[in-house]
Amino acid sequence: MFARTEVKDVFPTPIWVVDLEPAKAASLNAHLKKHIYELTEPRKELPVGGTWQTDPVLHQRPEFNEFSGMVRQAAKATLDFLQVVHTGFEITGCWANINPKGGLNSAHMHPNNFLSGVYYVSLPPGTEQIVFSDPRTQAAPVMPTVRQWNKYMGNEIRLELKEGRFVLFPSWLVHSVPVNRSDEHRVSMSYNIMFSNFTETMSRPLWQGTAKLKKG
Repeated sequence: MFARTEVKDVFPTPIWVVDLEPAKAASLNAHLKKHIYELTEPRKELPVGGTWQTDPVLHQRPEFNEFSGMVRQAAKATLDFLQVVHTGFEITGCWANINPKGGLNSAHMHPNNFLSGVYYVSLPPGTEQIVFSDPRTQAAPVMPTVRQWNKYMGNEIRLELKEGRFVLFPSWLVHSVPVNRSDEHRVSMSYNIMFSNFTETMSRPLWQGTAKLKKG
């Protein structure tokens, strides 16, 4: 009866995953972990569910130069994939996260940026997930049972992680980190990317009026 059936995915939300080679990841993670702990000692006592976070300026410190270069490479590849026309971008913030036992990161987004991301330094068993929430709030009222999970049904995506993995995503995408139930620290580094000249040129309207204004 039907001559043809096709499914079109409209307005997709991309998430980019970049993995380092195992040997490189092990070397980099040892370096990052050493400097992260040096910067955060002594660590003050946290409330239940709390997380230690550094100031978001690690991309300005020389001991993180190699990591910052990798972030820029990953961001460039992402912008190239999106075919964004720009004259440059910058890391607007970079910080380390240490989730102790019971620590978590509540659902949030990263305002005033175009891309955000996380790199995973240390993931104890049972902590290898980041949760992305469905940005379509109007899709939540009806949640029928499905025979098998699929990307068209559900209100969150749980992305599996491993040490040495970069994850990049649109800054407006709400995400969270589940409770660390292990006895070891979960260590990651977060970063934001924005266009260098956004306020100069890119935030201007991308259209022109039909009624021309008089000069003067």
